[in-house]
Amino acid sequence: MTAEKIRNCRQYFFLLVWLFLGGAGMGPVALADSPAIAVIYPDIREPYQSIFLKIIKGIEDKIKKTVKLYPLKKNYDPEVIKYHLRKARIQGVIVLGSRGLSAAKDLQSMFHVVIGAVLISPGGENLTGISLTPDPEIIFQKLLKIDPGIKQITLIYNQDQTEWLIDRAVKAARFYGIGINTFSVKNIREAAALYRDILPLLKEGKDAIWLPQDSTIDEQAILPLILQKAWEQNLVVFSSNLAHIPRGALFALYPDNERMGQSLADLMLKKITNGRESLGISPLRDLLIAVNTRTADHLGLNLMNRMKQDFDLIFPAR
Repeated sequence: MTAEKIRNCRQYFFLLVWLFLGGAGMGPVALADSPAIAVIYPDIREPYQSIFLKIIKGIEDKIKKTVKLYPLKKNYDPEVIKYHLRKARIQGVIVLGSRGLSAAKDLQSMFHVVIGAVLISPGGENLTGISLTPDPEIIFQKLLKIDPGIKQITLIYNQDQTEWLIDRAVKAARFYGIGINTFSVKNIREAAALYRDILPLLKEGKDAIWLPQDSTIDEQAILPLILQKAWEQNLVVFSSNLAHIPRGALFALYPDNERMGQSLADLMLKKITNGRESLGISPLRDLLIAVNTRTADHLGLNLMNRMKQDFDLIFPAR
């Protein structure tokens, strides 16, 4: 081989290495080093603000640097937000809470956007994010650990808000070897009528009722009806809403805020790497568990001796 050919080979080799390492700072190495990420979140009072600050801590832990923070007042100006994001040369924007949701849809044409800490279903806007809705797979896993005798789950849900989760719930139930009866309704009136018809048919020790995070659960009328009938019939009621635990539901899953922040940051890094394409909306898998031991004792489950260490929150407080 001539000296010129050797020189050409070395130049080609160094070119390959340069491209592999990300060329002019635009490849994966540069992104892993320092993506400029901003977090938009509602400017609200304590104790709610602490929730968002924990999520932000999780985000910063994951990307190993501080993020630009933009707390939103109620009547914020979206154009001012855009101006500051452009000025700070932001690559990705994580939007937390419902207050910034409309702004998030608008920002998608200019920035990588990930949405979190809000109840949201996949719509037609090609959004990327994590809903506050717990993943059915984890719910059913916890259910069977608490009461292995359950064979059938009943779910009455709002078709506009929860339909996107049903396929995932059916697959998860099949995976765990339990049946699931799902009933879609359009409003609270239909839900109330169904609960009155179905509750007397459910069997102690085998059936469980899943309360979704949607508008089918009226806190003043339907929830007391469900919990009263379940108490009388010794039925398991579990919920996607932590507020139902003090009312008498057996258990509920709720967000692990720091871990949720880490997952949102991870999703943002993937989105920056993948370009403008949406990665969809996923249910929440970063979850903690709360249990009502009074209800558990009533059902004869004796949880405190069997799995006390598995619970993050216990009602009534001891």
